[in-house]
Amino acid sequence: MTTKPQAIAYWLLPETAAREVFAEKISELARRFETPVFAPHVSVFIAPANSRHPAEILRGLGAVRIELRIHSIRFSEQFTKTLFVQFERSVPLQELGDRIWKASRAPERYVIDPHMSLLYASLPAEKKKALVDEIRFPFREVSFSSICAMRCARPTATVAEVKQWRLLAP
Repeated sequence: MTTKPQAIAYWLLPETAAREVFAEKISELARRFETPVFAPHVSVFIAPANSRHPAEILRGLGAVRIELRIHSIRFSEQFTKTLFVQFERSVPLQELGDRIWKASRAPERYVIDPHMSLLYASLPAEKKKALVDEIRFPFREVSFSSICAMRCARPTATVAEVKQWRLLAP
């Protein structure tokens, strides 16, 4: 295991049809660049590893239904945002994150930057720009109706750390 501090990441998962489209793109990019495959998700909250058990928190949330609109495809220098789908900000999404924050009893609020990563890799900016230009999705709105909790290094900054992610609560 990594020696970095661990955290609990709460992921909002897209509904089946969109999940399959995003998963296919993530898998295709992972094959092309020999990087790990991961589930399509939007991080809703990041809690300290010693916060309240995630299964309890998820049970307390009840049914989740969030609609997000795709703003653009982007890239950055940040490992976990190598290439990503940027969604428009959403009050219901932030409210969900705040509910998890309060339930987890974590000390810090998490302001959501709604995005879904498509690739975690070290690539030159020109290559990332070319990828942005080639990626298109057949929809602009994405429905999310499930959430899970994952154990991860904070911050996750390497392929090895991605491979260490573990599901804590579905």
